[in-house]
Amino acid sequence: MHKIILAGENSLLIYFGSKIDDSLPQSIANFAQIVKAQFTDQIIDLTPAYTSLLISYDLNVTNYLAFSAELKKLLVDFKLTEKHQNTSLIHIPVYYGFEVGFDLERLLTEKNLTIKEFIDIHSTKEYLVHGIGFSPAFAFLAQLDVRIQAPRLDSPRIKIPAGSVGIADSQTAVYPSDSSGGWNIIGRTVLDLSLNNPDNLNKFKVGDRVKFYPITRDEFVRNKGQL
Repeated sequence: MHKIILAGENSLLIYFGSKIDDSLPQSIANFAQIVKAQFTDQIIDLTPAYTSLLISYDLNVTNYLAFSAELKKLLVDFKLTEKHQNTSLIHIPVYYGFEVGFDLERLLTEKNLTIKEFIDIHSTKEYLVHGIGFSPAFAFLAQLDVRIQAPRLDSPRIKIPAGSVGIADSQTAVYPSDSSGGWNIIGRTVLDLSLNNPDNLNKFKVGDRVKFYPITRDEFVRNKGQL
């Protein structure tokens, strides 16, 4: 059941579910496209998330009661879908090494896994982009295999290097730029996901899929990876 609530002076939230579900990202992205196409003159911004869509609208054109009524009509005929329409599969190379994976050794001990087992578990599945974080290139990816899930750190690090791959609970992600954060760091990519490259503004979108693949230390260094 869809739920619409007021989320601010000129914004509302539509909930499509109550928990992370791999069927939701594409559905939310599809509905966002429909709303954008049908209400171009009323929409200011659309922000998809794990289970919801935040819509900001122009109060000079509409108001909450009128706009939410229109959205309810659209939702009546809208069907959830798992189809990956207009989405991308993005491949990200990762060096899973102790020099760059600050929490990797601890996690191997806690999970009673070899490094090969850990890498295989993290890199063999495709992850769905469920939401975009503090940067357009910070994509929240789920669901992480339960065998390597780990809670956030009790004390966040002040600086996590750009390109660091982290895990937190059922999610994994790549830090696109140097940042503070509390995720468990398990490796690093050589890809530049920072906003120094304007192409990264649209690197990820909700509903896209991401596949990590391991590279060796030599490959990491050869591609100018920083140890």
